[in-house]
Amino acid sequence: MTSDDYFSTTCSGVWDKGSIPGGEEAFIKVTMGTESQGKTALLIYEWQDFNKIGTISNMTGEVQYICNENALSEHLCDKSQYGNFIVPQDGQEESSIFTHAFDLKKSEETKDPEIALYKVENTGYYCVAILPANLENDTTAYFDSWIEWREPYGNLPASDYPKLLFYGVFALIYLCVGLFWGVQTFRYWQDVLPVQHFLSGAIFFLTVEMAVNWGFWEAYNQTGSPSYGLLALVALLNAGRNSMSFFMLLVVCMGYSVVKPSLGSTMKKCVILALTHFFFGVVYSLGVMLLSPETAGFLVLLVIFPLALTMSAFYVWIFSSLTATIHTLEMRKQHEKVKMYKRLHRLLIFSVIMVVVIFILNMFTFSGRNEVDWAANSWKWRWIMLDGLLNALYFTVFFTIIILWRPTRNNQRYGLQQISQDEEEAMDLENQLRHTDGHRSGDGNHLNDETAIFEVGDDDLSDDDHHDKVRLMTVSSNKKKNSAEQPRENGSSSMAPPPAYSERRTTANTRDNNESNALLNDSDDENEDDLLDDDEHAQLTKNARK
Repeated sequence: MTSDDYFSTTCSGVWDKGSIPGGEEAFIKVTMGTESQGKTALLIYEWQDFNKIGTISNMTGEVQYICNENALSEHLCDKSQYGNFIVPQDGQEESSIFTHAFDLKKSEETKDPEIALYKVENTGYYCVAILPANLENDTTAYFDSWIEWREPYGNLPASDYPKLLFYGVFALIYLCVGLFWGVQTFRYWQDVLPVQHFLSGAIFFLTVEMAVNWGFWEAYNQTGSPSYGLLALVALLNAGRNSMSFFMLLVVCMGYSVVKPSLGSTMKKCVILALTHFFFGVVYSLGVMLLSPETAGFLVLLVIFPLALTMSAFYVWIFSSLTATIHTLEMRKQHEKVKMYKRLHRLLIFSVIMVVVIFILNMFTFSGRNEVDWAANSWKWRWIMLDGLLNALYFTVFFTIIILWRPTRNNQRYGLQQISQDEEEAMDLENQLRHTDGHRSGDGNHLNDETAIFEVGDDDLSDDDHHDKVRLMTVSSNKKKNSAEQPRENGSSSMAPPPAYSERRTTANTRDNNESNALLNDSDDENEDDLLDDDEHAQLTKNARK
């Protein structure tokens, strides 16, 4: 800061020692360059005491800050404050205000350029002001100064310190999520779906990204200046995270690996949109880290607006694809997949509402950035608006997807091979068949008339049920030994029992089925159109016995 600056004042938030576990003493050190000269007034204060500085001139109606000849003539200050800032004498010891007037000519030959060391007792927003005294018959003062803000934790700006904790905690959280996912994947490795492999890669990527973010802020805290190499890496990872997430969500909502084996040319369009979103994401990440909200102005909106457009395009496409996929699954009556996609639909609606709320909050928050006390009132929490809320929302949505699509024993219910048409009906019929089969194995009775035999597809609902597809067949039991079934129109010569139940049949059941099949074969080979009556059957039986 020099005397050539239009505003020779700089401000920053400072955390006190008690706010940081194991922290050191916080202080503000002011150092002058060796070429500085002239009488200069120094002022250090906490923002809450700003209204106590200066007094209104009776002649000009403006605030007079320096006690000079004009201020003395108006009795705005006394001679003890001559050449210094005008502050109230009463209660100054209880306030945060520190003033000092010095003549830089006298300190030219000194080797120690430090002129002030201000210890910070309480957390707050502190300012340092240096103004030339410009007293009568004095030459204009010139100064070149350095302001060091020493925080209890290191060199990171106070407004960015919460990010160090935030990304460190989230790196550990994503690591725990990865361990949970890894255990589930190991337990049910044989049933893991392709989309779940994608989620495994996403968890690893997110853990690395959060760790790199934490590493960037930790290096900044240690050195006092940002590492541009780490900054570029953070921007790339952040943009890659968002683009990858939207891309995966889009192709899943289109039914890829769950309903469709391929998306064809549509996949290229998805990739183009993802790359565009990645580019604007890099611009946004760099802007958030390099631009200061106090000085950036409308550049903040220019950084956010292109990213908002590509994000909106993703959301519109995702919802339209999701609606079409749900409609297709409902037509096929694949209820488990419909349930999964409807849960995803509700989750996405929640995320859209929250994004809109966050955007509106940001607009209201930064609309007052030109107010004098905006920075003083927002330095503790504005990181939440720029980084915290969006990252927390992302984690909420991602973690919910992890819970819904975690590897389980029933993984294949979401498999691409599922072709069943009505799982509920299939289960009811299967239970009925098992009940009837149990009675038959116990007393040797035949199956009831019109018993449905079926096979259920890959939509597993229990550990023991492994089905292929629903197939309904009608089998008439032969209660009367003197009757035979009329041949089918398709000319089938045999009707084998379903594979899913062939091993469960008893010897008696197999013998009975073979007898039924034998009758069917005889009927098909001879192409008989009429059934044997009782007299003919009795005559045949009598001849056979002879």
